[in-house]
Amino acid sequence: MTRVTRVAVATRVRPALTVGRAGARLLALVTGAAAVFWLAAVPVALAGQSSNDNEALDAAVERFWASATDAEFAAASSGIFALDPDIESVWPRLRAGRTYRDDVPTGRQLLARANRDGVEHPYIVRVPDSYDPAVRYPLVVYLHGGVSRPKRDDGSWWRREERLARDDAIVVAPLSWAESLWWEGSQVENLIGVVHDLKRTYNIDENRVHMIGVSDGATGGYYQAMTATTPWAGFILLIGHPVVLANPASEVDADLHVTNLRNKPLFVVNGGRDRLYPAATVIPFMRLFQDAGVFLDFRARPEAGHNTDWWDDEAEAMTAFMAEQTRRSLPPRVSWETGSTDRFNRAHWLVIDELGGVDGEPELDPYNTILDPNQGMQLGINMIGELQDGTGLRVLEVGEDSIASAGGMVDNDTIVAVDGQFNPSVDDLKEALIGFAPGQRIPLVIERSGERLDVALVYPADAAPQGRQAFPRRNPAGRVELDQRGNRVNVYTRGVRRFTLLLSPEQFDFTQPIMVSVNGVTAFDGMVEPDVEALLRWAAIDQDRTAMFGAELPIDVPPAP
Repeated sequence: MTRVTRVAVATRVRPALTVGRAGARLLALVTGAAAVFWLAAVPVALAGQSSNDNEALDAAVERFWASATDAEFAAASSGIFALDPDIESVWPRLRAGRTYRDDVPTGRQLLARANRDGVEHPYIVRVPDSYDPAVRYPLVVYLHGGVSRPKRDDGSWWRREERLARDDAIVVAPLSWAESLWWEGSQVENLIGVVHDLKRTYNIDENRVHMIGVSDGATGGYYQAMTATTPWAGFILLIGHPVVLANPASEVDADLHVTNLRNKPLFVVNGGRDRLYPAATVIPFMRLFQDAGVFLDFRARPEAGHNTDWWDDEAEAMTAFMAEQTRRSLPPRVSWETGSTDRFNRAHWLVIDELGGVDGEPELDPYNTILDPNQGMQLGINMIGELQDGTGLRVLEVGEDSIASAGGMVDNDTIVAVDGQFNPSVDDLKEALIGFAPGQRIPLVIERSGERLDVALVYPADAAPQGRQAFPRRNPAGRVELDQRGNRVNVYTRGVRRFTLLLSPEQFDFTQPIMVSVNGVTAFDGMVEPDVEALLRWAAIDQDRTAMFGAELPIDVPPAP
């Protein structure tokens, strides 16, 4: 299982830096495109270091980035501490990242990695033959379908690889099987582990790591987005269905929270004639996601079944989505909900540490109710069959008090046209009903006793759709909403007593006070001390050059006055 852990590093006590203006000066380090501001005691550590000290620190940081396990990161961190460096010395060296080699394997490779429990997870990676270590490459992580099968070690799970193979990106296809499904914590650990493994060898652009899932892989993509958002730039989810995650038989590993999807964009495609996951049954979830504030590009393919035969038609849009939707490594707004503080309790620079209600906390809409229009009022076309000559649909039974009966239909009517299309099939009728909602009208031509009549299926505008729970809840949960503007953070919480903010000097000005307001009450207002230990701990966890944290700020949620 992946959880927020603290890498065991040597702990030391160091004197507090001067935070007053007397005896202190502003030190600005420029790392990449970002200026990093610390309040450093005089004299500045960088200026006072010898060349031997610099060489030793360079070597220690190089060992840090060469680490692959928790134990190796802990040992490397201890080596850095032994040199007693200031954070101003460590930061730019860590920010520079690894030194990448040009004599690394390229092309198609079948590899494997083991989770902490020892279970080995194979994966296939395709690296462009023209790989250049000086270039940061996008990474596309492909989740396949059909996960209920036994484990395979031969690489056969990735079909039609040529669709995703690119000269300008690295593509990886991990394996899921019956004992390690995409919607289990083992795969959260595995997918992040695969990304980290590739980062150690190849120059991956941390802000262009996208997930593409097909069928069960798309369903798993919803799960990953709701449990482990931090490393991902966006999710392309094809012919999957969130309802699988709501089914107790799926044995989903964790309660899921729709508002967690706010953090990353979704690109979703479903087929109107998909007999497993028809678009009409996916649309209520898409409406819920949009109501919850999720960035969503949903595309229904009316003629498509449970396949991706339309791939070439959507390829340009998918490529554009990945090009446009780069990750904000330090997003100013974060929304996260969890039912656990042992795992799945972190999003970017927020960690939820303790759950429980606090007096005066606001009501935050859980956005966990599906409003399914088709459940609000019965359509009433209960039994139907296609005529052998293909000229229409015979309605064997019309339900009482239904949309069909209100439109004037009776048993044994024959539908000869649907929305202007004559000689309709059952699939044509299904297509017309996609998204059928209150206030909408579908014209029909029926034949009764040799006479043709114009009727319509009219969904009453005032019909109240029935609500149902989107995802089951087994445990109490807590949510935190962050909004950062400069050095001020406005926070709203429900069911959370304590959380930690991970502060980056590329997001906050450490030379000025930081103010945190929680539910309208000031919870912190003061200076924050840079911390080398926090910097190394989170660098080891994330292995991300673009999101490093110079301090941890724990916040206790205050009750309303």
